[in-house]
Amino acid sequence: MSSILSSIRALLASIIDLFVSVIQTAAGIVTGALGAVVSGIEAVFGLFGTLGKDAFDLVSGLVGFLLGNIVIIGVLVAAFVGYTVYQQRQGKSVSGKKMA
Repeated sequence: MSSILSSIRALLASIIDLFVSVIQTAAGIVTGALGAVVSGIEAVFGLFGTLGKDAFDLVSGLVGFLLGNIVIIGVLVAAFVGYTVYQQRQGKSVSGKKMA
């Protein structure tokens, strides 16, 4: 009789262990899914943060380039304006068509 009781006890312990394992597995799946969602949200925020930083760096580099070469750019603009004024005084348009 004692062996029957120990067998029933072992059977019940196995069934309880089965349910505990199923619950732990389900909890692990839910935890993993929530972790994946949180990681995705963090990645999106990281993307926008990096995008903003890179855009600022791009504008900063462009402004630095323009300020570093302001004299050369000014000379090129002045030469273009001077050439355009010269062409107009000669009765020619810059596009090559005769002016009226």
